[in-house]
Amino acid sequence: MRYFLQTLGCQMNYSDSERTASILETMGYEPAAVGPDADLLIVNTCSVRQKAEDRTRGHVRHWQTLRRKNKNLAIGLTGCMVRKTGTRNRDSIDKPDPLLTRIPDLDFVFRIEDLPRLPNILKKFHGKNSQLCFDEIREGTLDNYFAIFPKIASNFQVYLPVMTGCDHFCTFCIVPYTRGRERSRPMSAILAEAKRLVKNGAREITLLGQKVNGYGQSAFDKKSGFFSNVTGHPFAELLKQLNTIRGIRRIRFTSSHPEFMTDELISTISQLSRVCHAIHLPVQSGSNTVLSRMNRRYTREKYISIAQKIRSAMPDCAITTDIIVGFCGETDEEFQQTLDLFEIVRFDMAYLAEYSPRKGTVSEKMMRDDVPQAEKTRRWHALNDVLRRISFEKNREYEGRTVKILVESTKKGLLSGKTDTFKPILFPGNKNLIGGIVSVMITKAREWVLEGVIAPRP
Repeated sequence: MRYFLQTLGCQMNYSDSERTASILETMGYEPAAVGPDADLLIVNTCSVRQKAEDRTRGHVRHWQTLRRKNKNLAIGLTGCMVRKTGTRNRDSIDKPDPLLTRIPDLDFVFRIEDLPRLPNILKKFHGKNSQLCFDEIREGTLDNYFAIFPKIASNFQVYLPVMTGCDHFCTFCIVPYTRGRERSRPMSAILAEAKRLVKNGAREITLLGQKVNGYGQSAFDKKSGFFSNVTGHPFAELLKQLNTIRGIRRIRFTSSHPEFMTDELISTISQLSRVCHAIHLPVQSGSNTVLSRMNRRYTREKYISIAQKIRSAMPDCAITTDIIVGFCGETDEEFQQTLDLFEIVRFDMAYLAEYSPRKGTVSEKMMRDDVPQAEKTRRWHALNDVLRRISFEKNREYEGRTVKILVESTKKGLLSGKTDTFKPILFPGNKNLIGGIVSVMITKAREWVLEGVIAPRP
């Protein structure tokens, strides 16, 4: 039996897929290069925007045509779209997930924290048994989910989830409803997994969480007792501990929330040699009134102050962000405030999205999507033009400099990697350098990427 796993969405989804692949291969499934070669097809879904759900339905509709050639084919979903675990015959749940009705070609769905239940689900379709064993059999708990060691896609560059869920309930976001409330892993478990990853060849570790710098500070975390001995900022302490592990060359993290980007955390990042000077800090809008409608719990003034403190402590630090244009009720004046924010903060990169209502969110239920689509697109392009100019200006500052690069892959015959500040770079070299860290001299800056050559040894 062979499986094909299609992953949509963020780094957290890719991390979840690595654990899913580990379960499947422990059961005896083998990976298939393409969907038509597989007996088991799973989409790991993203539901941050409605378009992501539309893509998922497209995959499933396409896959169902493969049943004509393979009667044993089973199709399932996991990830952020799934609310309840179960199968089409509904024998394992009291009330079926609506997806099983809305997408008729689905055979099963499972919440990602129910990953330990996947062997029992698949036994109904393929009769496979599993030798998996957990210290405590508590299906549907994050403890068992995190007990699964992932099948790492890249041994030298890995993801490490430190928390899941979110308690903030931004009005445009579905994550608290799909991922659940915010829970952090014990620091000891994270450090143990990090050491295992390093032993397997990891050189760069990216810490993941929907609100990663809020690690250890949720209501659940405070009741758990996991952090009772931690004084100060729990995420700052976690970074300090990871920084001591021999073999780790780079530590990254995403995604941060402005509310938890404290002076203590900024100072800690600036002092740790292995923590990269690149901070992804979503702002979503530069207008206080829009931020209030989004329930973001900070002001543009507060955000600007944080950015200034980051650049003061680490002048070379890259700051990237997320922006939603055309959110409910956004006026021309409110959008102009976002344009102005870009000129003030001078983001190194930004991920721009046109607002689309996400079914089940507060904005979808209680607000009007009243910005015309053509205007959303115009604003997106206007903001992208500013971003392109600033990105090029900042990239030109790298020309003539020599920087350390973790070589990640090849693109169009060139080696590809990123600087400590998360700047992508292309340069000629041998493929055997992939996975290593090399010195590269920047010869040319482009709008979104740098070009260079391997620096001669001194």
